[in-house]
Amino acid sequence: MILQSDKYNSSPVPQDFIWVAEYPDGTHLSEFDFETKKENSFYRIDRNRLFRFGLIGHGQKIYFERDGVFNVSGRRLQFLYEVDGKTLPLNGDFKYDTNDIITYKDAESSGLMSSFEGDGRLSNKITQYNLGYKTTIKVEGITFNFKPIIRLPFNQPAIFSLWLVSDKKLDGKLVIVSNGTTVFETKAPLEPNVGGELNWIIQ
Repeated sequence: MILQSDKYNSSPVPQDFIWVAEYPDGTHLSEFDFETKKENSFYRIDRNRLFRFGLIGHGQKIYFERDGVFNVSGRRLQFLYEVDGKTLPLNGDFKYDTNDIITYKDAESSGLMSSFEGDGRLSNKITQYNLGYKTTIKVEGITFNFKPIIRLPFNQPAIFSLWLVSDKKLDGKLVIVSNGTTVFETKAPLEPNVGGELNWIIQ
């Protein structure tokens, strides 16, 4: 498994991070082939067989498993919602469908225009890589729509953007667990079918 191997830690091309999709039989599809450097289409990923999906670059591996649990440079991150004395998992269950995977790049263009006709040079620069998924979870009679995305901005700390919607009014709290230890919790009341978003700087 390439995302758990020490052999591949860097992008094979002049791009900070590349995505990698892994399958249960040990095969994988990467944005750029590690040997030939040939580019592969995101739409070639077999979501029905997908077991692990993530980013590789700068000696780091950031990915999530089929059960939705993130691994960020060796830290397993789980998300929970606590309400009425119950702890409801938002990831960590193989029954969850995380096939709706997300990855994209933020970029900006800069340059000087040499004339009003539009002559000149523009350069594009990737400013942030994003990785995550969206899923629907049914637990304890509650339906959640959950979308966690990790954002990797250039020269800034990584941020988790957690978007959550419930079909019921809830007065609970969102809890983040790293390697089995609670590292963050906050009040997170939810109105029916109204999305709430939290941005958490990974520490």
